[in-house]
Amino acid sequence: MRKILSLCFLLLLVSCQSVSDSSHITEGDVVKVLQENGVTLVAADFPQGNVFGSELTKVKPGSYTLNEKPFYIYEFQNENDVEKGIREFAKKTATMELVSSSLFEKRNILIFYVHEKDDHSEIIPFEKEIQGALDLISEG
Repeated sequence: MRKILSLCFLLLLVSCQSVSDSSHITEGDVVKVLQENGVTLVAADFPQGNVFGSELTKVKPGSYTLNEKPFYIYEFQNENDVEKGIREFAKKTATMELVSSSLFEKRNILIFYVHEKDDHSEIIPFEKEIQGALDLISEG
């Protein structure tokens, strides 16, 4: 009985231990894997007030263009912050009519690609390539 209690206590301690997150992805990692997979991003500055490029949970995105369309990469600290950022974006835009865009998530990364295509369009340029490139980022 004593051994079982000791084992349970040990398991509890191990499960509560903080583990360094080696799965953190940087904005640079994302840009690199996209470029390597044929998605050419160009660094850009957009005017203030664009809701897609607004600060979310105190994180400002990297701003790029893809095929002359806005492309934003948010690098959060962790996946929970990504979810908070998405909720904040939903609150900010609840009463707005937005142009068409695609949202991508990968661990601590959130991407908005503002393609401006019809929501019912079967083909969104670069959407498959973006998702495919993100899928190539290892699960650390």
